[in-house]
Amino acid sequence: MKESKLIHQLKKKNITALERCIEMYTPYVSTIIRNTLRGYVSHEDLEELTADVFHSLWEHAEQIRSEYLSGYLASIAKSKACNYMRKNIVITETLEDVVIASDENVEEEADQQELARLLKALLEELPDKEREIMIRYYYYQQTVSEVAQEMDMNLSTIKTKLSRSRKRLKQMLIERGYGYEEMELI
Repeated sequence: MKESKLIHQLKKKNITALERCIEMYTPYVSTIIRNTLRGYVSHEDLEELTADVFHSLWEHAEQIRSEYLSGYLASIAKSKACNYMRKNIVITETLEDVVIASDENVEEEADQQELARLLKALLEELPDKEREIMIRYYYYQQTVSEVAQEMDMNLSTIKTKLSRSRKRLKQMLIERGYGYEEMELI
């Protein structure tokens, strides 16, 4: 069955269409959730999150604007996984751990670690909303649309705040003596 026909049937609240979606897309949705959570999810929670995706699909079927169900499901799955991560996973890696170390140049590695510590401190100086937007976008890798939706803000507002925050961080780095080369890391 074509995705467009399935979407049409879902919008009419056809339970058979939902069952068909679950049958066709469960492995796809589970894989997206598992990959997003990078192994930090139990089998039971993975099943529950997958079921939540299909429940959300059913509840909001009339709002589907895409002709591709797989993309719509992927967006829901990623959003559910990110929400789960924020609520249930204690992030133990620090920003320093995220920076890629160079085996060739110990001095360069030390500079990257120092820059990572500084960026973390500078993020704390941003207003709460701007900091949250930056973390959602860069750390949790949410799209601008996902950030806007989850924070209940306008898409253009998110884009503006991201741009301003990047400029503010760059300016703060310049004020602390970091040059153009270091700024390319953010």
